[in-house]
Amino acid sequence: MSRKLYLECYSGISGDMTVAALTDLGVEEAYLRQELAKLHLDGYEIKISRTKKNQITAADFDVILKEDGEMHGHSHDHSHPGEGHEHSHSHSHNSYKEISELISQSELNSRVKEMSLKIFHVIAEAEAKVHGMPVDQVHFHEVGAVDSIVDITAAAICLDKLGFDSILTSELWEGKGTTWCQHGRIPVPAPAVLEMMADHRIPVKFTPVEGEMITPTGAGIAAALTAERKLPERFVVEKVGVGAGKKDFPHANILRAMILNTDTDAVSEKKEKAAGSTENRKNGADNAVKTNQGIAAGSLNTVTVLETNVDDCSGEQLGYAMECLLREGALDTSCIPVYMKKNRPAYMLQVICRPKDEEKMETVIFRETTSIGLRKYREERGILPREIITVTLPDGQEVRVKKCSHHGQEFFYPEYEDMKVACRTADRSFPEVCKEAVDAADKRMNGDGK
Repeated sequence: MSRKLYLECYSGISGDMTVAALTDLGVEEAYLRQELAKLHLDGYEIKISRTKKNQITAADFDVILKEDGEMHGHSHDHSHPGEGHEHSHSHSHNSYKEISELISQSELNSRVKEMSLKIFHVIAEAEAKVHGMPVDQVHFHEVGAVDSIVDITAAAICLDKLGFDSILTSELWEGKGTTWCQHGRIPVPAPAVLEMMADHRIPVKFTPVEGEMITPTGAGIAAALTAERKLPERFVVEKVGVGAGKKDFPHANILRAMILNTDTDAVSEKKEKAAGSTENRKNGADNAVKTNQGIAAGSLNTVTVLETNVDDCSGEQLGYAMECLLREGALDTSCIPVYMKKNRPAYMLQVICRPKDEEKMETVIFRETTSIGLRKYREERGILPREIITVTLPDGQEVRVKKCSHHGQEFFYPEYEDMKVACRTADRSFPEVCKEAVDAADKRMNGDGK
C-alpha cells in the first residue's frame, strides 16, 4: 500500500495546528508524551483537547510554559515561535547550534531527529537571511523558544509514528496586514516566512483576511518535509485528522490532514467492497476464508513495461528522468547497458508502471530524454503479501522492515532510508546494521522479541 499524507492548508499552517491534526489521525497522547520526554527538556506541559471552529470539531494542541511556578498557554493563534503570550516574559534565546545539539543528543529515534533538524535548518536559513548573518551565528528569539522546539519535535514524532511514504501540501493561504513579534510590528507574511516561500518555491495564495495565517514553524514544516505538490489522479482517503488554530477567522481556522492510499488496487477494492457488502454479509465466513487463502498465496496483477534505447543522453539527464518517472507514479525504473547499431554503447531505459499511467510515462520519457521512440508491452507481475513492521536495534535506533511471506516462509527487508540514517548515526557498516535489523524482525515475528 502507498500511504501519502496530504495537508490542506486553506487556513495557513502552524506548528500547533499540524500536531493537532496528526494526533487526530490516531497518534495517542500517551505515546507523544513518552517520546517528547526523550528530549529532556523542562519547563513545559502539553495539552490535547477537542474544540470547534465554525461548528467543525477539531483537535487542539497546546504547549503550556512554566514560568515562576505558573503555567501559561498560548493566548492567540499562529504565534511566532516563542511569541505566543500576551504577558511579558523572556524565553532562552537558543542558538541553532544549541537546538541541534539538544535534538541530536536526545534519545529520540534517528528518523525523528532527522526530520526535526531538517525543519529547524530550513527556518534557520530563512532567519539568517532576514537578520543578515551566517546560520551558525543566529540566536533565535522565536525558534529557540521551548514551545517551538516542542511543536516541531512533536510533529516529527507524529509523522514517524504514522509512517507515510511521502507528504503533500496544498497551496498555503495567507492573510494580510501586520503581526507582532519581539522586534515590534512586522508585515504579514513575516519576513522569515516570505524567505522560505521564495527559497523553497512554496505555492501561496494571499487572501483578504486580516491577520497572520502562516507561522515560521508552519512554513518550516511545509518547506522541509513536502515531497510533492500535486495530488495523485486517483486515491482513497483512508482517514482525516482536523487540527484547530487558536484564532477565530470568518472561515473555519483548521488544518486538515488526510491519509491517502494511492494504490490503484485499493481504489478498486474499496468500490468492490461497497458493491458486494450485502453478499459478503450473507456468506461472511466462507468469503473470509477464501480471502485469507488468496492473500497468503500472493497475488498477480498486470503492468505495462516501456523500453527505449538511447545513445546520446548523459548520465545526469537519465538519472533525472528516472526521478521524474518515479515521481509521476512509475512502479520501478532501471538503466541497462546495451550496444546499439554501429556498435555504439548505449542504455536501455526500462519503466514498469500501471496500465493507466502509460501516457504519463511516455510524456516524461519524451520530455526528459533524447528518445524518439519506445516499445511497450503488458506483463503479469507476481507480488508477495507484505507488511511494514518497526524494530529496535541493539543501539536503541528504530528502523522499519518489510516482511514478505511465501508458502509459510518469511523474508525480511529493512527499509533503505531508515538503514542509511541508522548507519550514519552509529557510524557502522550497512551489512552489520542490516543483519541486526533482520535478526530483530525475525525475533519479533517469532515471539522472541518486542
